[in-house]
Amino acid sequence: MASTPPAGRRTRTTSPSRSSRHLLLIALLEVLLVQSPRLLWASHFSWLGHGADVPAGSTSLGPFVPTFYRILDEAAPEWARDTPAEPLLARDGRVIARVSAAFKQKLDVEGSARLRDGRVVNLDEPVGGRPRYLVVRNAPFGIGAPGYKLIPYRTVAVDPRRIKVGTVLYLPALAGLPLPSGEVHDGFCFAHDVGHGISGNRVDIFVGFESDGDNALTRSYRIASQEPVHVYRVGGAVAQSVNVRFKWAFVWHD
Repeated sequence: MASTPPAGRRTRTTSPSRSSRHLLLIALLEVLLVQSPRLLWASHFSWLGHGADVPAGSTSLGPFVPTFYRILDEAAPEWARDTPAEPLLARDGRVIARVSAAFKQKLDVEGSARLRDGRVVNLDEPVGGRPRYLVVRNAPFGIGAPGYKLIPYRTVAVDPRRIKVGTVLYLPALAGLPLPSGEVHDGFCFAHDVGHGISGNRVDIFVGFESDGDNALTRSYRIASQEPVHVYRVGGAVAQSVNVRFKWAFVWHD
């Protein structure tokens, strides 16, 4: 894990001359990334033009307990023998699909799933205290908070009383980790989801179709469930640049 400053203390900023060069480089990168938005590879955050341990303009939020959540895949072997008898109801009462009781119960916890026919469904607003579901398009992993698509190893669910939804975060423990996509994580994540039971200093990291108990992060031996990791809120020009870089991947409209 990269070294981190004491909790609650702002990180040291660069000198004025270095800061000016930094902002100019970010502006140039934004132009390049808008032209080539799917350039997702990175090592640490060297793509921002510096090699410090923490991005400039970041604020320490302290240690957070990491947990993990996933999107379910009804075609996976774990559900193969189940009987699809439970209806998934849309808000208007229409039956979207029928799934097994165990799958439905897990969907109500995880929040999103890919059905056997390839459709992606998400939890919707309940009706009369009972869960309702929504078929989502153009979001291969489902959606988190309104307007945000889930991105594996980038989306984190947070307590919005602790971290504002939409915040760019930096987790040093993630920097340099190889991911299933072939990407090397640069440490940046997005507070783009909330969830039941996510409260206080806890970050629930979305891991796509990987297991929430066995995934690229837990196998790294650098980040494990329930072992606190340091979290920073990223602001200013760095946050703006990161949002530009990933906007194509997370913006979702019904």
